[in-house]
Amino acid sequence: MSDHDVRQQNEARSLLNRRDFLRNATALAGIGLLAACAPAGQPDAESGSAAPAVSTGKKQQVRYLSWWFDEGNRGETWLNFVTEFNESQTEIEVVPENIPFDQYTTKTIVGAQSGQLDGDIIMATPELAPRLIQADLLVPLDDVLTRNNITDLSSAHDALRKEGNLYGLDMVTVAFGILYNQQRYEEANITPAKTPDEWVEVSAALTNRDEQKYGFFATHLVSEASDFWFQLEEWCMPYDGIWAEGKTPLLTSDPIIKGLKLFKQMYDVAMPQGADNPTGYRLFQTGAVAQGLYVSAAVGAFTKDAPELYPLLRSAPIPWESNKSIARIHPMMINKDSSVIEEALEFVTYMYKPDNYRRMVEGCQDVIFAQPSAARQEYLDNLEWLKPGFSGVEYVTPFDIVGDFVFNFNEFGQIVITNFADVLNAGKSVEDAMEVAQKQAEELAERIS
Repeated sequence: MSDHDVRQQNEARSLLNRRDFLRNATALAGIGLLAACAPAGQPDAESGSAAPAVSTGKKQQVRYLSWWFDEGNRGETWLNFVTEFNESQTEIEVVPENIPFDQYTTKTIVGAQSGQLDGDIIMATPELAPRLIQADLLVPLDDVLTRNNITDLSSAHDALRKEGNLYGLDMVTVAFGILYNQQRYEEANITPAKTPDEWVEVSAALTNRDEQKYGFFATHLVSEASDFWFQLEEWCMPYDGIWAEGKTPLLTSDPIIKGLKLFKQMYDVAMPQGADNPTGYRLFQTGAVAQGLYVSAAVGAFTKDAPELYPLLRSAPIPWESNKSIARIHPMMINKDSSVIEEALEFVTYMYKPDNYRRMVEGCQDVIFAQPSAARQEYLDNLEWLKPGFSGVEYVTPFDIVGDFVFNFNEFGQIVITNFADVLNAGKSVEDAMEVAQKQAEELAERIS
């Protein structure tokens, strides 16, 4: 299930929560109140990283755009850090602006195509980032590393470099794994699967449609295109495939065909067919769904959304021989056309101070550190769901598996999911659907070259 991407899970929250966020965000922007109830965003007395200062005049406002400010612990942590930073400044005020993920993605793609981005600081997905870098819309961030003396930045950042400059700094890397409800497994006397076929068998055994109990959920509606493709992307992993090499789509390759057939089997025997993402999320919260492919960043949200479920959450080993899964880097970037570049750099530098970065990761309950030296083993050891499904896995990135279509990720994905929907809903064979998709993807490749 969002990056972040957690994003579609939050569609299940009430409109009241969204209104509360907007009201709180307005309060933050207007009077800079510190939400003292959240430890993750508290000033660190030992490091002295947030010394309150009295404002001497109107501050330069820095607009920080993202989709995650209403995402449970993540949103709360980030809002607290924004407040903490603002109270430490006399001339800078960061203003968070929340935009739902699908709208944010579309808005950013349109901005990249037009050559003009909105906002001063922006978040990006691993697919949006290369697009923005290629379009020359960003400010280099190398100075952030120098000022913070960071020498162990993760190699995933190599994809965020151009002509020797670094244009993005990861604020969360999310990794796919199989998350399951331990109680449901124990009630059915189930042990985690070790192969794709066993995974189907386990999921079927956990399903009783008459009792509205299901063994598995994944997004499968074209109307939820971003999340459908975001999750379907992982299904090339069971048979060690890739979706494309360079500008050559591989949609009719054996690993892709097998991976999509595996999804179809799960859909047939274990999924609540036709359920949208918020419904699937609620079913997992209540125990009606036993397991799903979740990104690591989503797990922390259950501490608030489903506090009774959270202690029951465990991860299963990756049930395919390669032990590979996808990890997705989400960098913070600065708009080159911003009128407050230096002020924006101050906030990015502040967030990438190793101690602040560590507190941010722990506050969001994330598990992959872009600065490995910032990780505390004690924190990781206390996450019972971390092993084995999110630890000891060989991770690859979207850059590795979609080739040059990373620059047109959404368009490529739309081709895949639209044709695959005919397999799920119209009885078309995977082979026939992907033959059509292959031709359409080849045509896309010709247009973007």
